Amino acid sequence: MSKIRNAIDRMRAGEDIGLDRSAQKGRQRTVNLDGSYNMERKTGRLLGNFNPYHWVITTSWTHYWLVVFGFYGVMNVLFATAYYFIGVDQLNGMQGNDAFTQWLYCFFFSAQSFTTVGYGGIHPVGKLANFVATFEAFTGLMTFALATGTLYGRFSKPVSRIKYSDKILIAPYKDITGMQFMVANELETTLMEMETRVNLSWMDEDEKGIPVRRFQLGKLEFDKIAMFPTSWVINHPIDEESALFGKSLDEIKKMDFEVFVLLKGFDDVFSQTIYSRHSFIAEQFIYGAKFRRPFSINDKGKMVMDLTTVGDYDLVPLHKQIEV
Repeated sequence: MSKIRNAIDRMRAGEDIGLDRSAQKGRQRTVNLDGSYNMERKTGRLLGNFNPYHWVITTSWTHYWLVVFGFYGVMNVLFATAYYFIGVDQLNGMQGNDAFTQWLYCFFFSAQSFTTVGYGGIHPVGKLANFVATFEAFTGLMTFALATGTLYGRFSKPVSRIKYSDKILIAPYKDITGMQFMVANELETTLMEMETRVNLSWMDEDEKGIPVRRFQLGKLEFDKIAMFPTSWVINHPIDEESALFGKSLDEIKKMDFEVFVLLKGFDDVFSQTIYSRHSFIAEQFIYGAKFRRPFSINDKGKMVMDLTTVGDYDLVPLHKQIEV
């Protein structure tokens, strides 16, 4: 273990991933499967760290459109109710004799005012009704300006859809073994200059016997590739300097290993750099396996990438010195 500790002490600036080294029992995985951090932030404020713009930009499309149409509907209901209680006599062209029909036409007039369409079938004639219509038109203009801005923000935001293998393998590599996982690009965009950083984390004890969490920057066979058209098997050779050297699967689980992955690449569609985060926990380790190639050549000689098979593997024998 001393070799591992010395390796940690020699870590340079920028190699630490910024996580606490204190050890706590029952700790869940640090990075969720979608790349978000698995943590709760307490701010002392009523709404916590909720930011409306950030939420609108990052939430799912389903939630986004529900909020947009919901806000549009609620605002028109409120303004329609205001027009109705002001008095339908202040709206020229009003139709209907019963209360619901009159309120419904107030809703239609509200929708026309809110969107500044103004068909002219109904128009306000009273001072109070004109004041409400003026305020509604202004509110509608500002609302659609904000909606347009958030919609553009969602489309202009670079999106990374990197698919990770479900398992992380301990596989044969040359005359030793390697810790390997597979990644692939799920989108049609062309990613270039892909770089990766892999950090290992595990439970240990300091000189006083106090449990601590240690980190090690994993050396990789290749930490950068020029193009990313198919898949990439990222390989960490398990040599004597690796924290995984000589560790069995039971020891990996006992030491609560977690592997942190950071991918960075250039997206030529958005002309921006994209990032992707992921982590593997001890329960995802598979000893003695090798990934299958998720791509093949069809009868026309064209390469076919099958994203549904990314992460598929076959069991293979390991070298004797680290077999479980």
